[in-house]
Amino acid sequence: MRDRAAARQRRGTARALLGDRNASVRWTAITALASAGREAIPLLAAGLADTSATVRAGSAIALGKIGTAARPAEQALARALTDSSARVREEAAIALGVISTGSPQTVSALAHCLSDADPYVVGRSARALASIGTPALPALLEVLRRADHPSRNAATIALGNMGPAAAPAATVLGAALADDNADVRYGAAHALGRIGAPAREAVPALLAALSDADQDVRTAASLALDHIDAPAVAQQHWNSIAALIDTLTPRLMREAHVPGVSVALIQKKSVVWSHQYGVANVMNGQAVTESTMFEACSMSKPVLAVMALRLVEQKKLDLDRPLVQYLDLPSLRGQPGHERITARMALSHTSGLPNWRRGGDERDGPLPVNFPPGSHFGYSGEAIYYLQQVIEKITGEPIEILARRELFAPLGLRHISFTWNEDIAGLIAGGHAADGKYNTTTTYTHANAAYTLYTSAADYARFIIALMHPGSRAGVLTPRSTAAMLAHQVPVSAREPIERPGRARATAVYWGLGWAINTTGQGDIIHHGGSNGSGFRCFSQFNPATGSGIVIMTNGASGTDVWIRLISRIGNL
Repeated sequence: MRDRAAARQRRGTARALLGDRNASVRWTAITALASAGREAIPLLAAGLADTSATVRAGSAIALGKIGTAARPAEQALARALTDSSARVREEAAIALGVISTGSPQTVSALAHCLSDADPYVVGRSARALASIGTPALPALLEVLRRADHPSRNAATIALGNMGPAAAPAATVLGAALADDNADVRYGAAHALGRIGAPAREAVPALLAALSDADQDVRTAASLALDHIDAPAVAQQHWNSIAALIDTLTPRLMREAHVPGVSVALIQKKSVVWSHQYGVANVMNGQAVTESTMFEACSMSKPVLAVMALRLVEQKKLDLDRPLVQYLDLPSLRGQPGHERITARMALSHTSGLPNWRRGGDERDGPLPVNFPPGSHFGYSGEAIYYLQQVIEKITGEPIEILARRELFAPLGLRHISFTWNEDIAGLIAGGHAADGKYNTTTTYTHANAAYTLYTSAADYARFIIALMHPGSRAGVLTPRSTAAMLAHQVPVSAREPIERPGRARATAVYWGLGWAINTTGQGDIIHHGGSNGSGFRCFSQFNPATGSGIVIMTNGASGTDVWIRLISRIGNL
């Protein structure tokens, strides 16, 4: 009895204070009423019409704290969604997310707020609609089909927050993956992932989104496929991959202004498909053929790694013996720590040398050691070139001659060379700028194993295949050398993993001897890319466990966008 009397006294005091001219006093009264429960609802609903925005917002907060018992005030809160104060609209949306049963009026008012000028109101309204659940679906789908793109994006956020309850929206969300706006596509992919397995019907649209122009969309689509149906991604047959490449590549070339592309697919340690697109040189319109030789750029480096490992097998080179004991470069003398650089450090990019010295390597200027050799990863073309010179001193042969005799000829590779010569001059593609205009056709007469390799996609694929035959006549290295080459020599936190979908998505990056390595749910994927200023971009990868791989050569400075979007769609093959 005494408690009820005390409560009546508090409400009476609060009612009296609500009439005070001072807004701070009225705010204090509203705050006190939040603990009064159902009996305070009429006073709090009236507070939503107070002249002070602070008091109106406080009334909405208090109603939300009361919870579902405050449902009699739902319509008053819905009307507050049109308040002149963004703070009041925001607090009303929050409260409605707690108490609403999903009446059409409330859902309509909240859906209208998805186009509010204040982003906090939009976010709280989306969350409230998600809390309401199924009754909010028709309004959200209507927004997603017809509204402006910020509202459509907000609708995808609401549907994503709804989770599996948004399953009936899967078809519309799948269609939204083709929206003109990247934020909407990203939100749709995210929402489909939150729905999970019930969104299976959207898998084809998600697979297409893996080659979206926007990286965040591609990543969200990949994550969604993980949640919905990862096996659907993993079970692609090479025929379907080839068809996909055939469909995508011309479009990606147009978008990136890349004149020519050559692709080779590897399955079960064989080249099962290769195809060429566009022209080798926009100046003469010569078509890309299977024999067209592109600049392999940094994909030259793994070839040198194989040459080095073959010398290790012959006990002519020790991976851990300082290179200075084989060749003392004048350009390194006086550099602290240079005497500790080894072949292993050069191939795993831990030598401390820069990528390229000031003025380039051609002038043989001073070559600095930028960090203690062996301490961490630091990509270096100079270290590869240093190791090349060591190999040339050990063997007494230029690297281009040695590679041809020891590697290319035994493997039957006719369209690959470290240097330009008259025999291959007509096969070498021209490089092109980012706008697709002709840049130059190089004639590298001095080999640099860091970047001067010319090759066709098919011959580079055959080089990779040889690496997947360790210890056999079809191979070039022993099992022990192959294991060393593909072992994790150093973690690489400075580089992001290559984008791949589903279980092929990488969790970490390492460097082996000459190759980058992504650890994935489908095992290690070995890869290397390349980029030359002459206007070439290329990429290759293989999975020794499955015997699969791909080589993509392009003759455009924007070719990276082509191969990234292809690999983000294809994954591990």
